Amino acid sequence: MADNRVLTLDFPDDTAVDLVFEDGCDVAHYNDDYYDYVYSETNVFGVAANLVTSEHFKNNATLNELRQQDLLESYERGSFDFETFVTEALRENSWDFVDGTLEQYDYKRGYYRVNFTFSTTLGQLKAAVNADAREVAPFTVVVHTSIGDLTID
Repeated sequence: MADNRVLTLDFPDDTAVDLVFEDGCDVAHYNDDYYDYVYSETNVFGVAANLVTSEHFKNNATLNELRQQDLLESYERGSFDFETFVTEALRENSWDFVDGTLEQYDYKRGYYRVNFTFSTTLGQLKAAVNADAREVAPFTVVVHTSIGDLTID
């Protein structure tokens, strides 16, 4: 969980950090209509869009990828909430931005886990936590250092 513990980390501000959102739910996987159910139950795209459109993480890789794929072209500035628009763009192109894995219990039931990973720097993360820790609270923090990865759950 990204919280005030991040502020105690004594690494340079340009240290690479991944923010990882992972959630899931039980599904009936014998037909392929369970994805939308899991996306809705976990709100993975809403959580992702909130972070991607944050003022603390401007020009991030996910937003740039949306731009490169021309998925933001139809948005008219000021016409409605940009975060909602990005949520729908991510949902419509889910395979490009969210990973999913299915653990099968038997031939028709299982657990589908979704994962969204957002790369940033420790300095940006600290600024976001200082401003509004709720914005990054749903995420596990993975700090990449020269001696290994430090995970804060």
